[in-house]
Amino acid sequence: MRIPRRRQNGFWIVGFFSVVMMGLPVSPALADTFSLPFDPFMSAESFGCKHLLVPGAESLPRNPVVDPRVLPGWKSLPMKGGKNRTIESLVIKGSMVVRVKGADGRPSGDPRILIPAGGLVYDATPLETHLPVGDRGVIFGHRAQLLSKNVQEETCRQFSVLAGRSFSVGDQVVTYLAPGPKGGPMVLWRTLDGVSIRPHPLTEYPVGQVPARTPTRIFGVYTHAGQIAEYVTFSAPIIVRERWRLQGKNRDVSANSEWFPHFRAVPISCPIGHHIGLMVYNEKPLLLSPGKVLSLYDGYLKIKISKISSDASAVNFSLNGRAYTGRHGIDSLIGEGRAIDGIKNSLDQVGKIFHSPTPSKES
Repeated sequence: MRIPRRRQNGFWIVGFFSVVMMGLPVSPALADTFSLPFDPFMSAESFGCKHLLVPGAESLPRNPVVDPRVLPGWKSLPMKGGKNRTIESLVIKGSMVVRVKGADGRPSGDPRILIPAGGLVYDATPLETHLPVGDRGVIFGHRAQLLSKNVQEETCRQFSVLAGRSFSVGDQVVTYLAPGPKGGPMVLWRTLDGVSIRPHPLTEYPVGQVPARTPTRIFGVYTHAGQIAEYVTFSAPIIVRERWRLQGKNRDVSANSEWFPHFRAVPISCPIGHHIGLMVYNEKPLLLSPGKVLSLYDGYLKIKISKISSDASAVNFSLNGRAYTGRHGIDSLIGEGRAIDGIKNSLDQVGKIFHSPTPSKES
């Protein structure tokens, strides 16, 4: 299948910009040799491990409403010592205006808002650094103490990934961009909930040259990097289980365990195994009708679609009673913390590449 030149150039810009951001030399030959279609806002096919599948993990919000305030009724609570905080944040991504099809196959009835599986993400995340074992955070409005965590290393073996595509390993998402200046794969990294510490926080080694001790728990071992990167192994940390003291009881949270019906929780680890978030996502799509309130998380979140413009370009909606206006949907970044900051960083980079409009801000 022939790839349109316009989309080829789009991916080349991504690779070129990432190389420039890392301060690495750029080869003009990459423009013709390693360009593939790449839409950073949509969920690309994921390669590699299939141990922890979170729908929409590779996608980003499009034109999101950005509000640094916590939602009404949600909390931002200090940890021990008072210098750091755990903040409840909300991310909505992939939302769109849809119409139900009638018997004749044509759209009929009022427009609605569709949030895809994985498109609604609650996160209890530190404002900075991490939440140590023994410290206190907040989960769905309740004080919670992290009692223990079990971090293990997940290793994917013998797989390939196309340039511009992403793969998940552990609770991390890795996007292969292009060959780097030293011949190895050049990648971008973030956690499943969006934290991105820096453009290249991991190390990759040619097969047979892995040191006895690596600087982080996330690293790859490759045999080839071209239009396709070929990995012998790729390792990353995953918090397989945590124990919390919540509402006077101990509660175990394993990766991808059910928190509410049709909502699953994933503890998030940084590259060296620290707890940096607890995300809860919807495993099934959500359909919202104008004028009706959708109550989620046992009433902790209430979403109401007030009005959808005739051309579907503007959507008036509210989250826990606070009004917002979205563009072509209700994609949002609400609150603060490491996950929100990481997603903003990714969007800033994408915006510079594709000259995307600046996210709308609500005061």
